[in-house]
Amino acid sequence: MQESLQFKYIETTDVFYQAGVDIRIDCFFKNMPEADSLINDAFEHESLHLVCLNSENTVLGTGRLHQVENTAVISQMAIHEDYQRKGIGQAILLQLMAKSKSLDIERIELSARETALDFYAKHGFLTEGNKYPSIKTGIIHQKMYLAL
Repeated sequence: MQESLQFKYIETTDVFYQAGVDIRIDCFFKNMPEADSLINDAFEHESLHLVCLNSENTVLGTGRLHQVENTAVISQMAIHEDYQRKGIGQAILLQLMAKSKSLDIERIELSARETALDFYAKHGFLTEGNKYPSIKTGIIHQKMYLAL
């Protein structure tokens, strides 16, 4: 990706929040009648939300991080379809990993779609347990973790 990118942690009241939600819905819950309630789970309002912006302040991607004791959980990382496979997902992941380290986190966990297992493995994440269908979508996921 050649253009200048900016990363910003936002609140759910931020002007960029809805654009991030729209990207997550498009990536994970498109055409599902209860998409808004699937986004607004128990962690939505207590999580840190990271957005990636281009030079025009367009949200290209987003990721969510919440902390449970000494563990950080990355969830609902999504990139706008026009910007996928351009390094934005990797950049967001690296930002979330750095934030976790700054919070003295000992372990990062996430639930990866089968199609994303190699992506996370390239960044040091290991699989844990068996694959399972997502409660929200039925899509097969795998729990992964990274010890810090």
